[in-house]
Amino acid sequence: MKKILLLVLALFMSTSVFLAGCDKKGLKDNPNTNDPIVSNGGMAVVKGDYLYYVNGFKSYEGLVKDQDNVWGKQVIGSIYRTKLSNNAISHDEDGFLSKSECVVPQIVGTENASFYIFDDYIFYATPNMQKDEYGNLLNTRSNICRVDIDGTDSKVLYITDQTLTSTNWTMYEVDGEAYIVILDGSKVVSIKAYDRKPKAVVMTSSATSAGLIKTDKQLATDVYYNNNTLVDGYNNYVYYTRDITEDDGLGTLGGNILARVKVGTTTEEKVASNGNTYTIENIKSNCLYYSKTVKGSTNSIFCKYELSADREFVQSRETEILNATYTSKFVLDANNSLYVGNDVVAIDDSNNIKLISVVNSNKTPSKTLYTASGTINPLGLYGSKLFFLESETICYIDVTAQNPTVQYVETNGKTLKLDINVVFDYDGRNVYFYSAYTPEGATEANYYLNRTDLEAGEVESEFVGVFAEGHTPAKPETEEDAVEKEPWIK
Repeated sequence: MKKILLLVLALFMSTSVFLAGCDKKGLKDNPNTNDPIVSNGGMAVVKGDYLYYVNGFKSYEGLVKDQDNVWGKQVIGSIYRTKLSNNAISHDEDGFLSKSECVVPQIVGTENASFYIFDDYIFYATPNMQKDEYGNLLNTRSNICRVDIDGTDSKVLYITDQTLTSTNWTMYEVDGEAYIVILDGSKVVSIKAYDRKPKAVVMTSSATSAGLIKTDKQLATDVYYNNNTLVDGYNNYVYYTRDITEDDGLGTLGGNILARVKVGTTTEEKVASNGNTYTIENIKSNCLYYSKTVKGSTNSIFCKYELSADREFVQSRETEILNATYTSKFVLDANNSLYVGNDVVAIDDSNNIKLISVVNSNKTPSKTLYTASGTINPLGLYGSKLFFLESETICYIDVTAQNPTVQYVETNGKTLKLDINVVFDYDGRNVYFYSAYTPEGATEANYYLNRTDLEAGEVESEFVGVFAEGHTPAKPETEEDAVEKEPWIK
């Protein structure tokens, strides 16, 4: 009997040790599920009192299998976090972050940098490190991944067929479900973000353009009641264009088809097939923006279409905004629910920034806000602020101001990462960009994150990151009689 009891006790103890060994390990002191989230979908996201950021720029080019992007070993280009106190980051006397922890030790800071935090999960894109049948590394493609907010339980949810950018994948909520939605070449794919074993639903495989809603927040369920009947709203759908096929039975009509599909389903609903050719450019403020070429014409017209729960195209909901070609254009958010404006900020080939307004179908003459002395390279429109590069300087202008003036972002004279598109973020207060840091004895620089608080009393940029091994710059020599020690990492 004693032997049996000892055996039972031994089994119990061994089981207890096994279970203890299976305890989930991860970062402690994590944000609460319902803590507010700011600036999703970029390279810096705030949740609660933590700043999550992409720790330096790492290209997908030149990666080596089993050497680069190995989970647990990646430092530069991975996701770190640091505590905030009233927007301030704690640095030591040398300028290094006092404390910053690695959350996702995989490359995120590529040409396609962007990540989202929803509830207790981080969703991100990382280069695919597998090889094809010919031995070629597929690093131009991306794995869409999910990881717990504490850095544990990483899962690959989807592997793209085509090169991914930060603008062709997004996240939002439909009927209480969070979804990842991706434009992967001609495929529009949706994935239930929280499923234990997520499956990709190919909603269409013939899209020539698509409008993906980009937002900082989860969009609320978009349904409403009409005569006690539940009706789907427009945020439940992805709108896209496709070519006409024989199965459409449209003969020689020409043009293409504007269609929609409800997120998570595969049933197409045709919106317009009238001989016109549509190319979707944006979806914002409950409106679809597209370029339209009328049948028999070669002139492209930029239009806004006010969405509704109804599928059928209603001509009165369309407003023609621009019939001129601009090098780039950005749509402003509608001011409020009572005023649906069609304000567009455009940059022409003479480096003029212009504001074009259409209110209630009445177009006002375009207003030139600024004329640059050199080439304007737009970085993005955030609210009413248009950020752009001029002569390697980050500038911005409030396009809705009565007398708009160009202002400059302090970068402390640093060398900026300028040769790719996704090197910039703005959270409504802080500007984020990559700056060069050259290691001791090296000639080639690495690029790590900096930020500038536009609301600070003394505006300066500050270093945000953790240097990978061998990336720390040489400490500059200081005067022996220096009265006050200055941080040398800035």
